Amino acid sequence: MYCNACGKVIAEDGRYCSHCGNVVGMPPVPKKLMRSRTDRKIGGVCAGLAQYLDLDVSLVRILWFFVALVSGIFPGVVAYVLGWIIIPEESDLRPVVASQQPVAS
Repeated sequence: MYCNACGKVIAEDGRYCSHCGNVVGMPPVPKKLMRSRTDRKIGGVCAGLAQYLDLDVSLVRILWFFVALVSGIFPGVVAYVLGWIIIPEESDLRPVVASQQPVAS
């Protein structure tokens, strides 16, 4: 692999050029805790936590249920509602389609 900035040969799995220090490839995107829009049952809190922690959504939902059951139903529900309020919803990334209105002449 070659550096895009200086053109020198670098390691295939390198993230930085050892000659000029330029970042090679796409820089890592920091993970953000966001409520899911697509994989939600109620508010998307468990799906967002599962995506953030790289866990299965079903596992997070089952763990949330058992933790809420052990601690008493009320604290679990309050924690879920607070998560629903505090955790931002992921952005809607649907492409914008221009309306095809006939042009008046």
